[in-house]
This record gives sequence, structure tokens and C-alpha cells, in this order.
Amino acid sequence: MKRKPIIGLTTDFDQDRQAHYLYNSYVESIRKAGGVPLLITPTVRVPENFSGDRDEFLSLCPIEEEMLELLDGVLFTGGADVDPNFYGEQPSKDCGGIFPFRDAFEINLARECIRRDIPVFGICRGIQSLAVALGAPLTQDVYTEETDRQHGQRAVNWYPTHKVRTLKGSRLEEMIGEEAWVNSFHHQCIKKDQESYPFTITAWSQDGLIEGIEKPELTYFVGVQWHPERMITDPKMRGLFEHFVQAAAENRE
Repeated sequence: MKRKPIIGLTTDFDQDRQAHYLYNSYVESIRKAGGVPLLITPTVRVPENFSGDRDEFLSLCPIEEEMLELLDGVLFTGGADVDPNFYGEQPSKDCGGIFPFRDAFEINLARECIRRDIPVFGICRGIQSLAVALGAPLTQDVYTEETDRQHGQRAVNWYPTHKVRTLKGSRLEEMIGEEAWVNSFHHQCIKKDQESYPFTITAWSQDGLIEGIEKPELTYFVGVQWHPERMITDPKMRGLFEHFVQAAAENRE
């Protein structure tokens, strides 16, 4: 019997409880798609003599080789804001809470996955982490910089509140079609109107925010700004996980 692909899921951290955690919807989405979910956590250790340089901080948070050898794919999950200093900006008054250990862990992990061509799927914060790892900046608050449309919906979490359109010929178009209804729980996004990025933008919201990215030259590199794990009864959203897990399985073989 073939071994199921092992999918690493990035986790969040409760600083008050000193506890790593992840919502079960991510875990079950990977399991239902045929993968084996494995929670992976950053090292949380305050460095001594830290100067404040972010490249120095990244070097203090390496990814263990043993972890990389074990994983067939990585799901970059949602969570708090990415520290703007990792993309060369000072936090604005509208930037939310940040946890630098997770930022450094995910930036380093994304770069290693790209270098080794390990399949990745980014969700909400996950798409933002992937973008920052590749050198792209984020809009720190969409409401003050980009739009007056609601992107932190007040409807129940499984309920789609706006459409996205996809790039013709992209993986996302193949998986969800030219248009799809999605939910929305973010106040940051990849900054638009940049001259070039080291990835392809493959989905947009109706008000023009970037909702999907890909790197077609890699085996599987997809990020979405919405939360498909909360819409898992929708065949299109379920298909996103199924395609990802299948790609991880094929890449391992």
C-alpha cells in the first residue's frame, strides 16, 4: 500500500498560555483530501544580543533538515499579521499583532520549500507569508489604503461574501473556474500595482485586491487570500486541498 503524503501545517502561538495551536478545520481538510497532517512549530526562544536586523533574526530561526526531509508538502495557514519590517516597512497604526518567531519560521520555510520544490499551499496569512518570503510587500490595512468593501466579513465563516476572478490558464482557473464565490477574513493583502513580482498573480477580488498567486515553474505553489478550509462542503474549495495533496503525493513518488 502506498504511503499517504505527509503535509506539514504551520501553527500559531498563544503567548499568554505559551501554547502552539491550530484550528481543526485545517487538519480535517488535509485528512479528508488524503494527506497525513503534521503540525510544525517555530522555535520560540528570545535571542540574546539581537541588534534588530531582520536578516540576522532570520538566521537565528533555521529550519531543521530532519523536518524538511520528512515533509511531502506544506500548508501555510492563517493567523496574525506579518511584521512589516520583514518587507522593509515600519508598522503602521493599523497593523495588527505580530509574532516574529512565526514570521521568521515561515519565511525561511517558504524559501526552503521553493529551493527544494516541495509543494506548498498558502491560505490567508499563508499567501502573505509566501509573498513576503519572495520579496513582495503587503498592504498593512486594506481599509485605509485599498478599498471600502468588507474583507473581514461579519457573516458566518462558511458563507461566501464576494466573488474572485481567476487568470486564464492558471491552476486556480483549472480548480475553481473563471469565477468563484469565497469568504473573506483579512485586513492585509499583497500590495497591488507593483511593476513585477517573482510569482504570477492568478486571482483578484471584485474591488481589485490580489486573491491568488502561483509559481508555474514549480511542482505546486498556490496561495489564496480566502479561507477554503471553512467552506469545505463546497466541491470547489474541497478540490483545492485535493489537488494540493495529490501534487504532494506525486512529487514524493
